[in-house]
Amino acid sequence: MILAYLDESGNSGNNLTDSQQPVFCLAALLVPESSWVTIEAELFLEIERFFPDANPDEFEIHAAELISPRGYFRAFPIQHRLNFFTAALGVAQRHQLKVIHRAIVKHRYLRWLESAFGSGVIINPHLAAFPLVAHVVNDYLKAQPDSPLGIFISDENREVMFDVEKAQKLLRGTPGRLHLDHIIEKGFFIDSRKSLLLQLGDLCAYACRRLEEEKAGFPVKELNRSVIKAIEPLLHRGSESLPDVLVWLESEQKRSGQGPKPRGR
Repeated sequence: MILAYLDESGNSGNNLTDSQQPVFCLAALLVPESSWVTIEAELFLEIERFFPDANPDEFEIHAAELISPRGYFRAFPIQHRLNFFTAALGVAQRHQLKVIHRAIVKHRYLRWLESAFGSGVIINPHLAAFPLVAHVVNDYLKAQPDSPLGIFISDENREVMFDVEKAQKLLRGTPGRLHLDHIIEKGFFIDSRKSLLLQLGDLCAYACRRLEEEKAGFPVKELNRSVIKAIEPLLHRGSESLPDVLVWLESEQKRSGQGPKPRGR
């Protein structure tokens, strides 16, 4: 069994014109079930090394708070926080974990929505990124020795929880490239405060977003260079099927029978 910890970065909901977060990124951190206990223990050691006075029952790793500190992290200089960020990703690298991600440039996505459905229809980019990530994860599982099954473990995001569960169910019954035959029936949505591996997934999603922003030509601050460098060895580049996903999204929108919705709702 492979545990796929799924997290996002750059989430602005249905606001696709947010200039501060021009790219949405969804990332899956793939962890063999035989390794997660060891990885969790090593992450605890890194927390103790960098933040020895932290209360383990209240401490939570958030990429955004490490980079633009709030609360507890404000007491530490930026280099200390960046060193912890890269050390945590170093745990993933030592265990040869893989990260599968998909970034959506929001202004391009908005143009596609308007051309496909007309103005006023907004589909949360999470729901567009999920089938792209899911089918690459599925292909990765099938290619591994013994073809293990996988399970998605996600942070509780009430905006999209129902729709993601619905999409996963639909994709299990969808023929062709998007068919999910190595993902078990139902994923789990859990409080990220209760999972260090999910918190590590948050760091991965943030680093992937900064990488994709740089590739898309958006300005990237120098302090993010180290996290971009740290994520690159973890990345698995699969064969995406973007045209199939776009067709699937269009068909599901039409099948829903829903008319155009005002933006932001």
